Amino acid sequence: MEDILKKIKVIGETDDYVVIDKPAGLMVHPDGKNEGVTLVDWILEKYPEVDGVGEPITTKDDVEINRPGIVHRLDRDTSGVMVIAKT
Repeated sequence: MEDILKKIKVIGETDDYVVIDKPAGLMVHPDGKNEGVTLVDWILEKYPEVDGVGEPITTKDDVEINRPGIVHRLDRDTSGVMVIAKT
């Protein structure tokens, strides 16, 4: 994994969710256009059980994008607190 994923800090965690501090420069989930690691990669590495939590999105090009546990997103260049659903 890339160095940017090492900058993710877990702020709090329960059985149902994890709260993290997302660093600027990290995409939350793939968008079908850009390459590189995303927060989803980190989530699936640390919390593989969340795969399938939540619904994927489909781009206008009919590409399905997995968004495990993503409750909301922040733009790539924005840092901040995020909640990730575990159930």
